[in-house]
Amino acid sequence: GPVVAPVELPCGHAYCGACLAELRSKKVAQTCPLCRAELPPGLDGLYDLAFRISVKIEGMVSRGEAAWTSLPPGEQVEIEEAIAMLTEAVAQGHADAGYSLGFLLKKVRKDLDGAEAAYRAAIAAD
Repeated sequence: GPVVAPVELPCGHAYCGACLAELRSKKVAQTCPLCRAELPPGLDGLYDLAFRISVKIEGMVSRGEAAWTSLPPGEQVEIEEAIAMLTEAVAQGHADAGYSLGFLLKKVRKDLDGAEAAYRAAIAAD
């Protein structure tokens, strides 16, 4: 049948988002059904990766090894990647990602409007 709510994979093929979620939940081969390219992380995978990065950097900040607004270059790249992952997860309705994104936007970018929008999205998804 026709693809419903298609999700384009990095390999260029498109599949039903719910079908991909089912594959992930059943721990079936995490590859494109057509070309066998590795699937990107799902919503929970995006959230988990981003959360681990933010916890690592939050630890550095709490120990006084860095400041949110002046992270070392490597950590700055990592936190921007985490923000991008969380933004994607929020766009797909992941509530916890919204709370984490709001926190990072407030702390890292001092973006209060963006943080508020992320918190509102999290509340709406919850």
